Amino acid sequence: MKIGELDQHCGNCMLIDLCGEPYSEVCLCSNEKLAEMTEKEYMHKVNEVRFSSKRNWSNKTLEKIIIKSLN
Repeated sequence: MKIGELDQHCGNCMLIDLCGEPYSEVCLCSNEKLAEMTEKEYMHKVNEVRFSSKRNWSNKTLEKIIIKSLN
C-alpha cells in the first residue's frame, strides 16, 4: 500500500516502528513527499541507508535522508 493511503491508521502498516504519533514530527503517512512510495519501498530505502552507513539513525533523520534521495 502507498504511504499516502495509510491515512494515519497507526499500527496497521509495516512502518509502525519507524513512525511517530499521529500529527507528530515523524508521521510518515502525512508527508506529501512520501505519498506515492509504498511501505515496502520505504523499508527497502531504510535498510539501504542503515546498511550503507552502519550508523544508528533516528527515524526523523532516516525520513530526511530518504526524502532527499527522492529529489
